[in-house]
Amino acid sequence: MKSFSIFLGFSTILIYTITVIASVNHGTNWPLVAVNDLTALNWRSQFDTDFLVYLFLGATWISWREGGTAKGFVLGFFSVFLGGMFSFPYLLITTYQANGDLKKILLGVHATRDTEAETSG
Repeated sequence: MKSFSIFLGFSTILIYTITVIASVNHGTNWPLVAVNDLTALNWRSQFDTDFLVYLFLGATWISWREGGTAKGFVLGFFSVFLGGMFSFPYLLITTYQANGDLKKILLGVHATRDTEAETSG
């Protein structure tokens, strides 16, 4: 789990660094760039569509992991619109909160619900 945490820490620093460089060099109007890329119907469109579906899948998991609460949906929203800038730190914090327990990392609030069901049943 330590390697995973190091990877997430490195990824967080990398994505923030590249974001700052891109913002300084090309401005902050990323929605226009994204829409233009998606509507061009070229290889960049294919990659961006694939990535967008991946972001929605990740948002669905985060929302579910948080128990379908308002907090979960807000965190899912952030994961779509901020991508790795949100998701990498979220996973890093989650990893520490779960003390590296993969079941808790993946299942979130459902990990304790499963344990309670096993002990009462």
